[in-house]
This record gives sequence, C-alpha cells and structure tokens, in this order.
Amino acid sequence: MTEPSGAQSTPKRPVVVPAIGLVILTAVGVTALLGGLDTTPDKPPPQMAAGQKIDQGLYETEFVEARITVQRAASKFAEDRRYLDILFKVTNKSDTTIPTGMGASSTGAGTGFARTLIKMAPEIKSQWGAQAFIPSGEDGKSSQLHPGVPSNVTVRYELDKAAQAPPEVALSLSKLEKSEHPLFRTTDWMPVEKEDPFTRKRTIEALYTIKAPVKQEGAP
Repeated sequence: MTEPSGAQSTPKRPVVVPAIGLVILTAVGVTALLGGLDTTPDKPPPQMAAGQKIDQGLYETEFVEARITVQRAASKFAEDRRYLDILFKVTNKSDTTIPTGMGASSTGAGTGFARTLIKMAPEIKSQWGAQAFIPSGEDGKSSQLHPGVPSNVTVRYELDKAAQAPPEVALSLSKLEKSEHPLFRTTDWMPVEKEDPFTRKRTIEALYTIKAPVKQEGAP
C-alpha cells in the first residue's frame, strides 16, 4: 500500500561517537600528517667551532683547521700527492700512552684517536683510510699520545689524483667511555653507542660535529 502523503517518516537516530574515538581519530590524523609513527628526527649533535675544547671521554680535543697539503714529487718519474689534512690539538686524559691511530670514516672502524672520527662528508675514499700523526721536526712524525701532554695531531686523507679538493668538510666525532667486560672484569674505552628501538641495532653515536672550510693550497 502507498503510505499516506501526510504521514511522517521515523527520524534517524544520530550516531554517537565516543569521546575516546574522537581522540584516537585525531591522533591518527595528526600522525598521518606528520608522515608516520616515528618521524621525529634525532636531535643533531652540537657543532664544534675552531678553538673550542670538547670532552671525548678519553681525550680533550680542540679543532684547529682543515687544509689541502701537496707533497711534491721527488723526481720526474713520480707524481705529486695531495692530502686533506684536518688538524687538532689533542690531550690524552688517561695514564697510559695511546697511539694516534688510523681510521676509516665510512665505517667508524680504526685505532687510537683516529677511530673517534666516524663520519665525514664528502667521504674521502682511500685504500688505507685516515692516518693520524704528530708532526715532529723536518718531515718527522710521531704516533704516540703521551698522558696529559697536549699534542698537535694531523689526521690525513690522501686525495685521488683526479679528485677535486672539497671546499668544506663536515666531520662527526664520537665519545669514548670506560666499559667493563662482563666476563673478564677488565675495563676498556669504548665508543658510546645508541640503539634503534625497533631493530635493536646498535651504532656509534655522533656526539660532536665539525663543519669547516678547507684552506686550499697557496691560501694564506
């Protein structure tokens, strides 16, 4: 039968959304707007200026400058060699002598002071990585950081003969802390690490950064 024209249809009941549901929907919307559940960027490490002393745990370190050094060929049969040199003033705060060491900024691996240089841009790729030394006398070099003695340390990266010298570098440094071996009860200085809360992967934490112009060959 056809319903009489004067009859009124039963009104629809309003849909009630619980307050907690609105909160959840709002939170999800904001999260989606920000790009995901874990998109908050890590706080960048403090930037280290030239002449500023920083505490690396095992070392007190002061950045001096970055420059290009050219070693002229000894004969016509050899070639000139170019280096990116990063100069520091480093004090060994322990009571034992420590080597200046070697390092690979692409992996964070290495020995001595050089292993605390964990990342550099642009990356300088070379067969042996960075070599750290203390200049002493005419073309002389030392590789020992004696306790409590401020030493002028050069960290040297050899440049490929076809590579352009970078106008500036950005370098990250790590901090070392004393750590006790749970089995042997021995202590050693180890890099401070951070752990990814999802993958549980541990990586060396960059605690300081250096961003500095590179003094080119012949510049005053």
